[in-house]
Amino acid sequence: MRLFLPAALAVLLASGCAASRPPPPPPPGGLAPAPVVTAPSAAAASELSRLRAAPPSAPPAKSAEAFEKLARTWPTSAEAPEALDEAARAWLRARQPARAAADWAELLSRYPLSPRAEEARVRYGLAEVEAGRPRLGMPTLQSIWDQTPEARRGNLALRIADAAEGAGNWPLAARWRAEAIPYLPAADRPRETARVLDVVATRLSPQEVEALAAELPRDGAVGAALAARAVARTQAQAGVVGVAVPLSGKFKAWGEAIVQGVTLALPEGGPVRVVTQDTRGEPDGAAEAVAQLAAQGAVAIVGGVTNAEAQRAAAAAQQEGVPLLSLSKVEGVTEGRPYVFRLMLTARAQAQALAELAVERRGLKQAVVLYPEIPYGTELKTAFASEVEARGGSVVRTVGYEGDRANFAPMVKELVGRSQVERRADWREIQKAITKEIQDPYRRAKALEKARKELAPIVEFDVVFVPDFARSVTLLAPTLAAEDVVTACDPAEVAKIQKVSPWVVKPVLLLGGNGWDDPAIVEKAGRYVECAVFVDGFFAASERPDTKRFVEAFQKVHARPPSILEASAHDAAAMIGAAMARGVTGRKEMRDAIASQKPFPGATGEVVFDAKGEPVRSLFFLTVDKGAIREMRPEELSGAPAQAPAP
Repeated sequence: MRLFLPAALAVLLASGCAASRPPPPPPPGGLAPAPVVTAPSAAAASELSRLRAAPPSAPPAKSAEAFEKLARTWPTSAEAPEALDEAARAWLRARQPARAAADWAELLSRYPLSPRAEEARVRYGLAEVEAGRPRLGMPTLQSIWDQTPEARRGNLALRIADAAEGAGNWPLAARWRAEAIPYLPAADRPRETARVLDVVATRLSPQEVEALAAELPRDGAVGAALAARAVARTQAQAGVVGVAVPLSGKFKAWGEAIVQGVTLALPEGGPVRVVTQDTRGEPDGAAEAVAQLAAQGAVAIVGGVTNAEAQRAAAAAQQEGVPLLSLSKVEGVTEGRPYVFRLMLTARAQAQALAELAVERRGLKQAVVLYPEIPYGTELKTAFASEVEARGGSVVRTVGYEGDRANFAPMVKELVGRSQVERRADWREIQKAITKEIQDPYRRAKALEKARKELAPIVEFDVVFVPDFARSVTLLAPTLAAEDVVTACDPAEVAKIQKVSPWVVKPVLLLGGNGWDDPAIVEKAGRYVECAVFVDGFFAASERPDTKRFVEAFQKVHARPPSILEASAHDAAAMIGAAMARGVTGRKEMRDAIASQKPFPGATGEVVFDAKGEPVRSLFFLTVDKGAIREMRPEELSGAPAQAPAP
C-alpha cells in the first residue's frame, strides 16, 4: 500500500527515501555541530539520577530546563544524550512540542551514535508534526517508515496520526490513520476505519475529502466509503435553494422577513424550489439546519443571520461544501471559508464609507467619536478610528457613555472646554482683566457671568461621529447645538450664526451609522440634525432603479415597506437564481459563479465579492434635509463643507 500524503509534502519526502539511514535533522538555529565523542561521567550520572528521582508533581518545564542544563554542563559525557532525551520528553509533557523537537534535533546532530538516537528520530518527527511543522518532521518520519518492518508499521502510522491530530492537522491525521489500517490486527481495523470516517465527516472540508478519496484505493473499506461520501457531499438537486433562519424563538420575525425577501426573488411555482429549516437563532440549530439542507440537495443556502448562529452556520456550510450567503454582520464570518459569502452591512463597511467621505473627499482630518458603550457603538468606534487613521486623519478624542444615558450636557461641556473653565488660559486672562477693571463686587460678578456665557467653545475637531441609535441621537444633537458646536452646512445659516457669535464659528460635520436611519431622528431632533450624514446598506425611499423596483414589488405583496433584511435576502436569492438560470447546477460551480460574478444589480446596490467573500458596493449615503431623510446626490458626496465667512 502506498503512503498517502499531501502533494506539497511529496516533494519534500522524495529526498528522504534515498539514503539507507536518514541523516539527523539540522538544529533549529543553524548548521549541525560535529558529532561528539562521549565517555561516562560520574558527576553527570549522579546529577542525572537526582533529576530522574524528582517527584512526578514537579513542573515539567522546570524538569526540562534542568535536564538541558545537565547536557550543556557535561556535553562530552555519555549521560548528555540521555539528558537531552529526558528534557525533550518533559517538554512534551509541558505541551511545548517545538522545544521537544529542538532537544531531539540536538541529540541527533551531536550524538548520532547514541543508543537513544533511533527512537529520538521517531520522536523528533512526531514532535515537529505536533508543533504544526510537518514539513520539518515528515521527511524524517518517511525515511523511518521506509525501513520499518511491516509488523511495526501500524503502530508507527497511528503515532503519526495522533501527532497530526494534536496539531489540528486533520487531513494528515486521516491519511496516516488510513495508512495504518492494513498493518493492524484484524480486530482493530473496524475501530480505526470508523475513526477515519469520523474525521472525514466532522473535520475535513469538501476539497480535502475529494483529495483523500482520489488518493486512497477504492477497493479498501476506507477508500470506498470516502469515494461515496465525496460524491454525496458535492451532489445537489437541480433547482433547490435552502434557507436557514430562525422560524421560532425571539428572532422569529427576522426569519420570516428573510423568507419573504427570498420568496419574492424565487416565487413558488417557478423553476426554483425554496426549502426552509429553522435554526432557532442558536448555534447548534444553525449547524443542524445547514446540514439538513445540504442533505436535501440544496445547491446554495441563504441564512446565518443572528450573531449567535453566524459562525456555526458558516462553519457547517464550509464543511458541507455548500455555498452560504450569510446575512450576518459578525466580523470574520467569511474568513478562511471559500464557500461562505456575506451579503449584509458590517461595522467595517460603514466606517470605510464615512471615513472616505470625511477624510478623502472633504479633507476633514480631525474627528471626535461620542459612542455608547454597547457592542454596536464600540464596534463602529473602533472601525471608524482605524479607517480615519489609515487615510491620514486622526481621532483626537473618544468619549464613551452609558447606552441608556439621558443627560449629555456635562459630557458635551467637557468636550468643548466649558465644564472647568478655570483650567483654560484664555478664561484666566479674561478673569484677570475684569477683576482689574471692575472694582464693584456686584458689577464684577455680573461681568464674569456674562463673559463665561460668551466664552468660545474649544472646537479642535471638524468631525463628530456618533455611532448610536435614534433615541440617544435626538438627545445628544440638541446638546451639541446648545454648546455652540455648529453642524449647519448652508452658508447662509452659518453666516447668520456668525453674526451673533463673538468668536469665529467653525462648522463641523456630524456623522452617524445605520442606527440613524429612523424617522424619529427628524421627528424629535429636527433642525439639530440637518446636514448630518449617515449611511445604511438599504434605503427604501431611494430613487435607484433596482431598489425602487424591489420596494414597489414588495409593498404590492406585503403592503408595507421592506427593511434591509428583506432586501439583502432578496438579493442573495436573486443572485443564486441568476446563476441557476445560466445553467449552474453544482455546488462548486455555484461557489465559483458567485465568487467571479460581475457587479450584480440588486435592491441593496450593485455588489461583487472580494477574495474573502465580503461584499464590495456603494452604500446609501443619507442626510436630513428640510425635516426629512433623503439619499444624498453624487455632487454632495464630493462637495466641501460649508465655511463660515470672516467676522
